[in-house]
Amino acid sequence: MCMNKKMDKKRFFKKIITLVAAGLIVGCAASPKPEPSRTALGKWHSQNINADGSKADWPGSAPQYKDSEIDTKIWISNNAEQLCLLAEVNDPGIARQLTQNGLILSMETGEKNAKPFSIQLKCHASFKLPDTLVVTYPFSSGPVTMSMTEARTTGIALGLTEAGRHTLIFEAVISLDAIFFDVPRIAGAVMNIALSAKSNSFAIKRRENLEGKKHDRPKGESPDQGSSDTSHGPGKPDDMKQTKASDDPFRAAVEITLAGPAK
Repeated sequence: MCMNKKMDKKRFFKKIITLVAAGLIVGCAASPKPEPSRTALGKWHSQNINADGSKADWPGSAPQYKDSEIDTKIWISNNAEQLCLLAEVNDPGIARQLTQNGLILSMETGEKNAKPFSIQLKCHASFKLPDTLVVTYPFSSGPVTMSMTEARTTGIALGLTEAGRHTLIFEAVISLDAIFFDVPRIAGAVMNIALSAKSNSFAIKRRENLEGKKHDRPKGESPDQGSSDTSHGPGKPDDMKQTKASDDPFRAAVEITLAGPAK
């Protein structure tokens, strides 16, 4: 009898160990792969770059970040006083994420006990800047909300435009004094820069509302009846492409080394 009890206990513990091991394997398999690290050198610029959402004053060099799958490019340059960033997003789904969900630009310099410097733009219905932005400084007690005019006086200038159909251009010109505190901001300093969209809770809520409206449609009414937007016509490839916005939050990250003056 005792031997049977011992055997039952052994079988029980063996089952528990097997289940835990299986759970760990499944958990590891389901874990997202870490984002590949992209390293690049910054470009020194001597000419003036304005944060107006235009590529006209940028030199025609290759972008430091390029992802053909989501059709996104990022250029980064600096001089002794400023860091400049230009992002071009040609994917309509990603462009909509960045405008409707909200945009975050973060910069980390590796300073001890410092939070990443970050700029957050709240969601907006169109390809234009909102009235305010939220800034987190490396050693601040918390985020600071300020107007675009106030931001410019502190050395933060931004631009956001729609260049062509569903192509987003985002531009930032930021004083290095706003980003660096204790670490020397010299050529060779390394920064981790990321451009991302905020969580898609806004998009989910909007989609739920639209789906609710579909269920409320009177019997016998076709899906196209009652729609006020018929400018492109149903079923066109452009419209279909717009409806395929990814539910995965967009994030483009690069490790950049600040450039020195051209010799």
